[in-house]
Amino acid sequence: MVLENPEPVTRPAPPIEATLGWLGIAFATVYLASVYVKTPILRPGLTVGDLIDAATPLVLVYLYARVVRALRVGSPGHRQDSPRILHFGRMLLTTGGLALVLGHGMHVAANSIHDAITRTRVPDPFGLVNWWDERVSHTIIDSSKVVICAALTLLDPRSHAYSEAAPGESRTVLLMTGAVCYGFIYFAAGVEGQTVPLLLPFCTAYLVWALTRGRPWGPVRRFFGVGAAVSILLFAIWGVSHRGFPEFSAVGMIPHGGP
Repeated sequence: MVLENPEPVTRPAPPIEATLGWLGIAFATVYLASVYVKTPILRPGLTVGDLIDAATPLVLVYLYARVVRALRVGSPGHRQDSPRILHFGRMLLTTGGLALVLGHGMHVAANSIHDAITRTRVPDPFGLVNWWDERVSHTIIDSSKVVICAALTLLDPRSHAYSEAAPGESRTVLLMTGAVCYGFIYFAAGVEGQTVPLLLPFCTAYLVWALTRGRPWGPVRRFFGVGAAVSILLFAIWGVSHRGFPEFSAVGMIPHGGP
């Protein structure tokens, strides 16, 4: 017996709320682990935290890909978005992903060398190691956060056709937990990387935009909107209590040469 026109078997895409929630939790986990897990490994000067830092973009790119897959569920023939918007969103997502990988590649090498020469009291020639570690890599990594956030927001279907039913309470809790974790790391990265002039205005603008009347409050906007609110609150507390935005390592809260 021959089957005619068999339907392809495809795995169902993950729920968008759960996927975003795990993205935020993973963000917090890998960033904090790369800072505090300083157990030596493999060779002098190399730590487990360095290996986690190297693996971070791979983990995050995988999770971002799952988010995009979830956003595309039910989209063929049903999305009401402009093709230009979708094309621009995909272009931004690719750019942000490349920046994320490039920035972390710079950071894991420069930060490892920076930690090693600090411990051995070897001079930093012309301050180049510090420049690549504390300035260039952080700026690229945190710029990727801005670009990817904008990309996922553009790719979020206006009709929300991917949602077959309202999310359950557990998915909503997971989404909110992930958003809070993401907002905390967004704030922490801005302070330690000294990219507050980039990250604070963006999250403020995003929150204002997300709260504008008439805009659908879909999962992506909820995730980044709540994350932005958490970040703004933490930026305000830190800025007022320290009369500025000193690095965590400068006030002794994390080991010198953190993320």
